[in-house]
Amino acid sequence: MKLSRDSLLGIGILLALVLITVIASFQQNKTPPIPYLSTSSAPDGTLALKSWLGELGYTSVESSQTLFNLQNDIKLIFILQPIVNVSDGEWKLLDEWIERGGVLVLAGENPYADAAMDHFDFSTIPLGSPAVEFSFSSPMLDSPSIESKITSQARMRLKTTRADFLPLVSAKGKLLIVSLEQGKGRVIVSSTPYPFSNIALKDDSNAAMVLNLLGLAGQKGAVWFDEWHHGFQSNAVIGPSQWLQHTPGGHASLFVTGVIFLALLLQGRAFGRPVPLVHEIKRRGPLEHVTAIANLNRKAGHGNEVLRQYHQRLKRHLGHRYRLDPSLNDAEYVDLLVRYNPAVDKEALSHLLKRLSQKNVSESELLKLASEASLWIDD
Repeated sequence: MKLSRDSLLGIGILLALVLITVIASFQQNKTPPIPYLSTSSAPDGTLALKSWLGELGYTSVESSQTLFNLQNDIKLIFILQPIVNVSDGEWKLLDEWIERGGVLVLAGENPYADAAMDHFDFSTIPLGSPAVEFSFSSPMLDSPSIESKITSQARMRLKTTRADFLPLVSAKGKLLIVSLEQGKGRVIVSSTPYPFSNIALKDDSNAAMVLNLLGLAGQKGAVWFDEWHHGFQSNAVIGPSQWLQHTPGGHASLFVTGVIFLALLLQGRAFGRPVPLVHEIKRRGPLEHVTAIANLNRKAGHGNEVLRQYHQRLKRHLGHRYRLDPSLNDAEYVDLLVRYNPAVDKEALSHLLKRLSQKNVSESELLKLASEASLWIDD
């Protein structure tokens, strides 16, 4: 069975939808997990740090995913390897919170972390060897004491033009972790998030270093791991444009609209009423259509069919009143018609029907016969 063009188009669109769904599902399954999540037990997660802080007396705070807002009781915030830029409005909230006495730990080695460090006039540049030994500044990091060297996986180092900071950790004379005061609070900037990861805290010396950094935060209190800038946010939707961009329903609407547009485009359907050309605005007269049909019949050689049509039309017209069957042969038909209507010229009608039954007559003869038949029909 041969399918129509519309059926093939519908099947094609359905297969495209299925293919896109499968590819999207495959890509979603293959998407690597976000590193440095406080809920992740992977080697590059920070669940161990979160649990450890709970044992040390810190209280973990869960924040809303619909609004970036800082609770007043938060004492310590970790922004580790963000994958979303911190907006100007969010920096305003963070700056006010730090100046009131909060401690921010900012660590990362990607462009988003570098953009966040730029807020404090710091940037990161490649360190060179990805495995180097840490050295520590005394007496800033000596409680608890760090008994052995720490081999780090730092790949970047810090660079800045400001001088009002305290170097905490370095490698081969290059800054890795620094501390700076802001108002009543403090900011700890690290070019590597590795020391805060699950795998790093298995090393006692690394854990001691992190404990030293926590000591700079002062008294213990509520701690917040910023997952907002790990992409766990659902912004408030304001207006149709944001609904289309940031909600599953909006994405589905855009996708369906695109599929419908593609289907209409492939079918060649117009998106509105056609605009007539200038020479098409003027309507043609009926005679032009009659002439056009006649010319087509002439070119197609339909003369025999025209005569046959006049032949049948003449018999139907004359016998309609008497219910005569036009399919009767001409002689029998004429005899019956004359019996019912003696006024009919039997000889003339028989002769005309005979001539209308001819084949391959000339064009002039065709016009003559059509004219004679019309006189009988119009009479």
